[in-house]
Amino acid sequence: MPEGASHQSDSHTQREAEEEILAGLAASLGVVLAKPERVALSGGVFVEVDAATSDMGVVVEAYARQGRLKGAQPKKIAQDVLKLALLKREPGWERTRTIIAFASHEARNSISGWLARAAAEFGVELFVVEVSEELRARILDAQRRQVMANADLLADDLVVQTDSGR
Repeated sequence: MPEGASHQSDSHTQREAEEEILAGLAASLGVVLAKPERVALSGGVFVEVDAATSDMGVVVEAYARQGRLKGAQPKKIAQDVLKLALLKREPGWERTRTIIAFASHEARNSISGWLARAAAEFGVELFVVEVSEELRARILDAQRRQVMANADLLADDLVVQTDSGR
């Protein structure tokens, strides 16, 4: 791969999208969001979040996915709900506003059943932030490249297993 070229499964576009999601959410809420180092919880454990206000009154996870969630993606959201729910259970953090910010109504609406109930029960808001059409197109392009890269990896794995099985 040439110097500076990105790998098919590179998530640079998603990271850029998360920055735009966080900026849009901050503007919508009238707050300033920044990337905290780590959030210390009791018991000597830490969690990392995508952004928070300086007083930790708002804590956010951002999710750039366009379209319905597939495969293990709902599990990622479930892990974020659990992480944010745990944070809200910490003494002094009960009033923290916890948000998962999506860049797609379809992705947000994929959260249903027990997962939607858990988010509501634990006070984790599921918020949609509109992103620019240009960014949406870049995210969709990156998602297509990632599907191709994952299919190539699966095909390579099958060939290796077939070759080694002789």
